[in-house]
Parts: sequence; structure tokens; C-alpha cells
Amino acid sequence: MSTVTPYSTLSKNTATQDDLDFEFLRKKGIEYIEAMGSDLWSDYNSHDPGITILEVLCYAITDLGARIALPMEDLLAEEKTIDHLSKQFLTAEKALPVSPVSLLDYRKLCIDIDGVKNAWLKKHEKTVFVNCKDNELSYKPFPSIEKGYRKEFVINGLYDILIELDTLNSTQFNTAAKRKKEINRIKKEVRATYHAHRNLCEDLVGITEVTEHPVAICAQIELLPQADEEKVHAEVLRVVDEYLSPTLPFLSLKQMLDKGYTSDVIFNGPLLRNGFIEEEALQKSELRKEIRLSDLIQLLQEIEGIDVIRDITINNCDGTETAKKIWNLCVPANTKPTRCDKSSFSYYKGFLPLNISNQEVATYQRIADEARDKALIETALASKKLELPRGRFQDVGNYNSIQNDFPEVYGIGELGVKLPASEATRAKVKQLKGYLLFFDQIFATYFAHLNKVKELFSIQGTASESYVTQLVTDIKNGDELVSNAYSANEDVTKLLLSDLDDPVLRRNEILDHLLARFAENFSEYAFLMKQLYGSNKDAAVIRTKELFLQSYNMIGGERPRSFNYFEQEASALWDTGNVSAFEKRIALLTGNKNYFRRNFSDDPLEIYEEIDDDDIIEYRFRFRNEGDTILSSSSKHYHSLASLYAEILTVKNYGRFPENYEIKRDKNGKHFFNLTNPNVPDLKDEAHIIARKIKTYTSEAEAKTAIKEVAEFIRTLDSNEGMYVIEHILLRPDVTTIGAAKETFMPICAENCEEEACEGIDPYSFRVSIVLPGWTERYSNVDFRKFMEDLIQKELPAHILPKICWIGYPKSYDTKGEENEMVELEEAYKAWLELKTNKGQKQDTNALKRLNKIVSTLHTIYTQGKLHNCENDEEQQDIILGRTNLGKL
Repeated sequence: MSTVTPYSTLSKNTATQDDLDFEFLRKKGIEYIEAMGSDLWSDYNSHDPGITILEVLCYAITDLGARIALPMEDLLAEEKTIDHLSKQFLTAEKALPVSPVSLLDYRKLCIDIDGVKNAWLKKHEKTVFVNCKDNELSYKPFPSIEKGYRKEFVINGLYDILIELDTLNSTQFNTAAKRKKEINRIKKEVRATYHAHRNLCEDLVGITEVTEHPVAICAQIELLPQADEEKVHAEVLRVVDEYLSPTLPFLSLKQMLDKGYTSDVIFNGPLLRNGFIEEEALQKSELRKEIRLSDLIQLLQEIEGIDVIRDITINNCDGTETAKKIWNLCVPANTKPTRCDKSSFSYYKGFLPLNISNQEVATYQRIADEARDKALIETALASKKLELPRGRFQDVGNYNSIQNDFPEVYGIGELGVKLPASEATRAKVKQLKGYLLFFDQIFATYFAHLNKVKELFSIQGTASESYVTQLVTDIKNGDELVSNAYSANEDVTKLLLSDLDDPVLRRNEILDHLLARFAENFSEYAFLMKQLYGSNKDAAVIRTKELFLQSYNMIGGERPRSFNYFEQEASALWDTGNVSAFEKRIALLTGNKNYFRRNFSDDPLEIYEEIDDDDIIEYRFRFRNEGDTILSSSSKHYHSLASLYAEILTVKNYGRFPENYEIKRDKNGKHFFNLTNPNVPDLKDEAHIIARKIKTYTSEAEAKTAIKEVAEFIRTLDSNEGMYVIEHILLRPDVTTIGAAKETFMPICAENCEEEACEGIDPYSFRVSIVLPGWTERYSNVDFRKFMEDLIQKELPAHILPKICWIGYPKSYDTKGEENEMVELEEAYKAWLELKTNKGQKQDTNALKRLNKIVSTLHTIYTQGKLHNCENDEEQQDIILGRTNLGKL
């Protein structure tokens, strides 16, 4: 029976009913003509000039539609740059991996370390006993306290790591000293790896080798006649050992793709150096709880060369005799079964027993090991990058005038008017060309805009305009026509689109679109900034969004990660970006570029109090540089810190530009200058002058030089915002000791011992104290504080309970003899960190006591409100319970 060869056919129905469908566009155009001008126009045949114009326009639209429908890599392609996409997009190995979250993720990280065959993360059980009568904690019970006052809890978030080593059988570790050195090296690297990926409110206590549980396996096996007994025995030993303690294979990216895994699954979790590990294989490699004889029989029966398994037994290696055959052998928890020297394997071919050459078996094992090592090296060296598609530069912005597509009889194409032609004919041709120029310019604008897509949607924000166009340059004898429409020196984009273009609004819309792709939203922040500071903060909101998108590879993949305190230099713990990803994310979400852990009290801003004639406290400010020179001072006094901070923000906004300074002369002819608000041009308005420098100069040139210095200084001023995220789990006494002093524990409240208490008695498990400088321009604002507190609650992992404190003042602020909590905290926190990094679990008790005391007694400073004053509504500030106080009088 003959078969019919299949063949392809072209579909008769090619209509797409969109901008790529010429007939559809032509039909729609005629429908519009009929609806609008049927009384004047009744001939819709192809010979009609109006229909010809319609058809040419439809053709141009299909050209535009075809370019829009090009593959995205072609639209974004650049003419001379080949790897342009890698500059515009995060590649898979940067965008998809995330910091470890699950136990399996941490196991992968440990197994990726040279010398570690397998690893398991286990919860560290540490009980804390509570004396509810005296509000004390201890690692030892309180037997002398009445039963009703005794409670206990287990600290959550502490872990131990069990590791199985695979390098110690090598000949290079043939002495006890070398083995010990290698074990210490591996343990230190495991600890360092964990701390480099430590999650917020979690910590590592101990690292131990998994204990071996010896098992005796004895078998009598009959082989096929052609089998190589030494090769079979080597395979039997490998299969048995792999069953007892599996080796996790690393796979290359190609192997994972060949297995059918999608990219999001492949790159889920941390990116490893040696390749990828299948989740299923990882789950199957948990420590065995039992050994099943049926499993061994099945695995051995699958080995090539084995005919029959005559007999097989399993037992512990402690010499205990059993009357019955053991089918399931239990393995103690947190131990791995290993084949002991009491194991034996006998081989037969028919009735003849076989003698096994151990030397040949070792040769087969060596060959297998070398093949495995070679495969591991090849996998580790294999590329972990998913190649981005390579686009072809299509020059999508290139536009050719539609006038060149008309039939020659119209005389508007490249050949021009046929000679001889009368003046009337030439005039009509020019009229038609002028009429078509309107459509030409619309198309040229669309094509130019399409060409700018890669700039408009770039997170770098390089485009200065959001609407662009271009001149139509290929019209026959069109120089005169174009020059009449546009002046030679005019920017056609500004001329045509400047009234329509709002770059700030459009840029915000584009950034919102890009953010939505990551399920991020800045609408609440943008609304608050505009409400508090007006439209002049729109540009700042744009910079915030762009910086956030540019940093997304960091804050997206590292989201659960905390800071690394393990064996760090002092410089890596203070004045450093070694902070939790949560702190980085909050900073970037609120437009704060500086998320470093640093001294917040070291502020060039000075705030001081004065008492006026009515004995009412007034506030003033000034800025000092590192040389202690006053560069700018307030021009008036303020009755509230809120109004003072609002003025400071204005000074920082406008003080960066020399043109906002105004030079004047005093009665002695000396020059001085003030900083003015350009939005308040009225010289008599009190809000016109917002700051001044109290110093005079002999010449105007000297004053201008001083203005440049002040502007440059203010340009360097970032808002001294930030936070300390203090993890309570790290403030615990050493859990490896029992006799920890009671002063080293965090204090508790007796009320928390009650069953209905909302906080509970455990001050360590998944608790953080979040401390923020409460005096800065935005942080002193009640509405911005509420926004920040809501944002912290949303962004902090749901299982972590925060205590949020707005504390302290700059060092320059006179606290009238009271301790400045921020200065105290900074000193204690920094000292504790520097000791913690070296001592680890066994941290310095004095530093711990001091920090515990300060953290547990922090008090939020509230912004000041005033009761309503009917005579001065400007000084009115709302009184909000729990968020403001009445201030000082």
C-alpha cells in the first residue's frame, strides 16, 4: 500500500483584521468616508484620487504595523553593538537565582563546597527557662520557684549542620594530622558559606560530621557465564554504598534542559559553582531511617552480569545474633549507614565458586572514580548562561515619504512633474505635496518614536523627551516646502511636540509599567511625596524608581538575606553596605541611596534652641562642613521642628544651584549673600529668603567663589536617613554553655507570662528592633513615619515581629543634660559587632549586657504638635494620639 506524501498549502483566508491587513484598513477607511462625506463623495473606485490616497496611507500603516510586530530583540537591536541585550536585561543566571530560603537550598550550598558529599540542616534545640516571678531567663531550670511561675520556651531560628565528607579517603589525607586539618578547613568554609547567605533572624550554632552506623551486608550471587566477576563486584560495592549513602550528581545546564526542566525551575534557589542539583534527587538523599532488604535485592538484580541472588542478609555490626531474617533494619537518627568489614560477597558461576582479585576490583573502581571526577569537572566548567536571542538591526526609524509611492501621473514622486507642465499644474502638484506632508509628518513621528523605544523603556533614563519626531527628507523638490514649515535652526521635535510632551509624567508612567512587571508599586510613595513636598519632588520620585529597578538583581534575589558577621574586618561591619537585604530594599523603596550601616548622629546639620521674649522655645538650624565652618544658617526662627525640617528640605533642594543665591551689599559696602526660593520671587515675602551665610566679602568675585563652595557642599548632602535592624537572635548568650549570667539575657515583662499576652515570653525568636533616626527631614514628619511603619510591616517577612523606634538627635543637638540615645546605641552596637565577628557564639558578655540594656529601653521621640492658635494658623500642628506630643514650653 503506497503512502501519500503530505504537502503544505497556503490559506485562502489571510485576513487578520488589524494594522497588518491592507484590505481591512481600506474597507474601514471607506466606511469612515461614507459616514462623513457621502453627500459630497460617491465614487469609491480605485481610479478615484481620494481612494488612491487612502490606499497609499493604508500601505504605510501596514509598514508601520509590520515594524511594530518585529521580534523584540530586533526592535531593541543596535547597529554596532552585538551584546546590546545583555546590557539592557538581566540574564537568567542573574535574575532567577535567589538567596537560600528552604532547608534544601542550604543543603545545595553546602554540597557545592569541595570535600562535602552531603549535608543536612537541623534545628538546634535550646531551651530557655523563665522565672515569671523575678522576670529572669536562664539556660538552667529554676527549681526553687513555685510551679505557677516557671515556664520555658525553645529558641526558634537556630540551626546545626551535619556534613558528610568525601575527600578523606584520598591518599593525600593519609595521616591523622592531615585529616584533621582538612576537616577543619571544610567546617570553616561551610560556616563561612552559611553566614554569607544567613537569613534574617536565623543563626548557625554547630557543624558536626554525621556519625556512621556500621551495617553488615552478606550476599551469595550467581553470575552469568560471560560476566567479568571483578567488574561485577566493583559495581556491587558501588551500588550498595550509593544506596546506603547516595552521592548527589551535579548536572550541567544542557542536561537539565534535556531533562525537560524549565529555566525558572533550573535556576530556582542559589546558583552553585559546580552545576545544578535536581530537587527530587536531593529529597531522596535524606539520611536513611531504615535499610530495606527488598531494595538491595532490586538494585543488585539490575546489575549487568548478575543472574540470580541466592541469598542476602543485613544486620548491625555489633555482633548481635538474630533468630529471624531481618528485612528492615532501623538506622538511628542523624547517622548514616555504612558497609562494615564484616560484610561479605560470594560469587558463583553455576556450582563453581569464584575467586575475586582485589587488585583488579580496585582498578575498576579507580577507572570509575576518574570518570566521575572528569564528568564533575566538565559540569562545573560548563556554561550556566542561557543565551539571549541575537536581534538584527532593522533601522525601524527610517521613514520614506508616502509621496514616492503614488503613481507617476500625480507628479509628486521622485521623477517629479512630467514636462511640459503649466504653472497651474505645478501649483496643483505643490498643493497636493503640501497636503500629503501633513500625513508624512505623522508617519515620520510614529516611526521615530518606534526607533526610540529602547531608550524610552530603558531603566537608565537617558531620553530627555518622551515624544520624538523627525523631518521628512526624501520629498522631490521638498527643500522649499520643508523650509517654509520649519526654520532651519529649529528642533522639529520641540516645535511640534513640546506642548504635548510632559516628560516627567510620561517617564513615571513608563517606570510604573516596568515596576508592575516585578509586581512592585510606588503609587503610595509618590502620592505622599507630592502631598508633603509638592510637584518639585516628581523628579526625585523618578530617580527613586530608576535606582530601584537598576538594583533589582540585588534586592530581588537577596530578599531574605541578613548581614554577614562571621570573621569580618571592622571596616566590613561599619560604614559598609554589609546590611540585610531588607534594609537595602526599604532604603531603595523610599528614595534613600545610602543604606550603609553608619553613625546617623554625625550630621552636618545642627539644630539649636532659642527662647524668645515670650519665653517660647524657637528652633534654628545651620550646616557645618568637616572643617567646622558654618556654611549656611536659617534665615528665621521656627516654632516647631516640623516647620524647621520642611525648610531644611527646601534648602537642600535649591541650595545645590548657584543661580538661586542672591548677592547683596551692607551699609559698609561689604558683600554677602542669601539663598532664595525661586518659587517665591516677591522680595518682601518672608519665604523668599530660606537661608544665609553670616559672613561678608570684600568683593563680589569672592562672594561668587563662596557661593560655589556652599552649593557644592549642599550638593553632597544626602538625607541622613537609614535604620539599624538589630536581630534579637544574635543578642542571646552563648547557647553552648549552661551557666550564662542572667544579666546577659534580654529582659522580659511578667505580663508576657500570661496566657492571653500578645507578645509572649520569648524575646529572641524571630524578633527585631528597628531603630531609625527620628530627627531627619522626612522621618520627623508624622505622615511619612506612618508610611514607613506600614512599609516595614509589609516588607518584613511575615513571621518576624518588629519593634520600631524613632530615637535620638544629632550630636550637635543640646539635650539639656539628657543622654542622647542614638549616640549611646551607635557606640554600643558598633563595639558589640566588632567583638561578635571574632568571638561568634562566645561573645563578650560586657558588650552584650550593654547593648541588651540599651535596646530594651529605647523610647520613640515624637514630633511636636501644638494646640490650635486662632491667631496663627500657620503654626497649627495636629495632635495625634500615639504619634505626637505637646513639646516643650
